[in-house]
Amino acid sequence: MSTRAPDVDYNAVWTGAWDDMRRYGPMARHSRRLMRRMTDDLNPASILDIGGGEGSLLQVLGAAHPHAKMMGTDLAATAVDLARKQMPQAEFAVLDVVKDRLPRSFDLIVCADVVEHIDDDQSALDNMAAMTNAGGHVVVATLQGRMRDFEKDVGHVRNYIPGELEEKMRRAGLVVDRVIAWGFPFYSPLYRDVLDMVDSKGTTGKFGLVRRLICHGLYTLFLLNRHTRGDYLFVRARKP
Repeated sequence: MSTRAPDVDYNAVWTGAWDDMRRYGPMARHSRRLMRRMTDDLNPASILDIGGGEGSLLQVLGAAHPHAKMMGTDLAATAVDLARKQMPQAEFAVLDVVKDRLPRSFDLIVCADVVEHIDDDQSALDNMAAMTNAGGHVVVATLQGRMRDFEKDVGHVRNYIPGELEEKMRRAGLVVDRVIAWGFPFYSPLYRDVLDMVDSKGTTGKFGLVRRLICHGLYTLFLLNRHTRGDYLFVRARKP
């Protein structure tokens, strides 16, 4: 994940701490499900995943759009190495999206669980817009609402207030055309409050059979969450 939070070593967390959480965790799975829902009606010839970690989101989008050329980036070289192993058919690069942009553009850019880690999120969104083809789309997933202590511990510098992300995407020259606010009540506030009470214990490291079963049970429960109310935010915007 691209971030300016100084107290999180993202190269270190992608050497075993976050790998299974992103593959099996209930929120990571729902993030991929909802990101696919936000992009199913598109027909991109090229897709770029910004801050894509170990590559699981790009895998899902690659299956949904098998003819698209796929590329992923992350600030952490260890995450990029993991993603290359997961998707050898795709292209990957280390990128700090706050400071840099790739020398080409894409039909669809996705960015999940990243911008809340970035101090200068406007520069990141500006660079995403610059890398988007005319008529293409940017889809950003992030958190809004009250920030919990455990979220600060993993590098959040903000949780967005309603309407804030949409306005920043407009400032980047994009036209917002779809928004999902998801997660009430089982993810937020209930699950986030429980994680805060236990300091998010049990969410990192290797996931054995028992933890995978628990994750699957939570994933199933979260299917009951509302798609019109919640703190997990998905914003899709088009480049004119």
